[in-house]
Amino acid sequence: MAADDSTAILFQDDIVRSYSIEFYGDTAWSAKLEAMWKADSGYLPARFSDGQMTLDSVGVRYKGNSSFTLAGNNPKKPLKIKFSEFKAQTYYGVKYLNLSNGIGDPTMLREAIGYAIARQILPAPRANFANVTLAGKAIGLYTQVEQADKTFLKRWYASAGGNLFKAGDNGAYLNWVDSQATSYSGLGDYELKTNETAADWTGFVRFVGFLNRASDATFCADRAKFLDDENVAKFLAFNTVLSNFDSYNGSGRNWYMYQTDSVGSMRMIPWDLNQSFGAYGGASNAINISIDTVQAPLVDRPLFKRFLECPASRSAYFKWIEALVTGIASTDSVEALMIRDSAIIAAHVAADSNKYYPTSAWKTNLRANHRATEGLIPGLVSFSKSRNAAIGSQLPEFLGSGVRHASGYPTGLKLVRSTAGWMLEGLDRRGAGVVRWSTADGRRSGRAAFDGTRPSLALPIPPGIVIVSIATQNTTQNLVLHNSQGATP
Repeated sequence: MAADDSTAILFQDDIVRSYSIEFYGDTAWSAKLEAMWKADSGYLPARFSDGQMTLDSVGVRYKGNSSFTLAGNNPKKPLKIKFSEFKAQTYYGVKYLNLSNGIGDPTMLREAIGYAIARQILPAPRANFANVTLAGKAIGLYTQVEQADKTFLKRWYASAGGNLFKAGDNGAYLNWVDSQATSYSGLGDYELKTNETAADWTGFVRFVGFLNRASDATFCADRAKFLDDENVAKFLAFNTVLSNFDSYNGSGRNWYMYQTDSVGSMRMIPWDLNQSFGAYGGASNAINISIDTVQAPLVDRPLFKRFLECPASRSAYFKWIEALVTGIASTDSVEALMIRDSAIIAAHVAADSNKYYPTSAWKTNLRANHRATEGLIPGLVSFSKSRNAAIGSQLPEFLGSGVRHASGYPTGLKLVRSTAGWMLEGLDRRGAGVVRWSTADGRRSGRAAFDGTRPSLALPIPPGIVIVSIATQNTTQNLVLHNSQGATP
């Protein structure tokens, strides 16, 4: 049995794991799993093995909503494994494993890359890859995703004793119904995933009441009792930048919310990212939608609407959008993750006879759009370039023009606006060097060298969000420029 603190072994991101699941000779296992999925209850007992470790009496069931129904007769259906269903045991310290089948994503990378980005700023599950064999038949390559449960919460929070809520399959919007807990617990829109026996929804009702019923002045003044600006700003900005609209910003599905105290203070957790990077809701809309709205009636997303109505939280949201497109969700960053992960799974994708898209579509969609039966699916890299460019053209309106420091100027240098454009001043103090600038979508826009003989240098910087890199003999520094045409710095 693996040690309880060994979950990192399970989620190593540089290997593809392999699992074999046997149903104790039960030839009707598939029909039983389907019946359990329809009833939304029960697990089928099975023997689980990774080739080195074997666990008896684990629970297996089909999971998902559209990822199950759209699979049709394909045997590669999404799976959930509960190791502790029939006996007290864990697998590398976890009680559950989620195995996503990649439907809607020819790259089979959207979840893994999306979570890799999210984890750098938010509590978010870990994800990697696994080949699965069921009843002796190779089913194919899956993305395995960490369960959001108490084991997960212990890694991110000082206490894992609070209530963890999950949005239901029909969507959950955090709208006010009334003050009765049963009006929320009985709807099915929200699921309580911890402390189910106590089933205390008091804090949840208090939170939803404050979110919807507090006056504008009270909400902006007292929101810290119920929300953390950084957490919500990061969560909403992540969904916006990656056009992850099968979540709160769109469908209302696929998010968790953790109540950290008895008052009802809540923290958001992203979930189910297989249709991130613009794969949900139409490619054109996913790329060009304004960053100050959602892919749904704004009035039905009170968390987003009210959060953007307070100056401080509104500013935090737009600053995190800027930080994402110029940092961990820049096109360069997304492409680097794609190159790394596609190399890890390439042979396994080719060998997967049940994948939902041909290998040629997999190769294409890593960088470019793929036209599938369900419509146009944006390429990972092409989407990132187009979405970040669209965001870059919008951000100056919300953040104002001028210069925002990413890591400060080299000593003595200054970038200022002139009637002719932008001027880099103070060069006579620095000696030789080079300036490079690129747009928010990762494209290199220009380069200019200086030798220290002139005090300034004109830079033909394009409008929008531009990342400027100034390299001198001893330092290389970066800054983010908001270049709004017609505006002064």
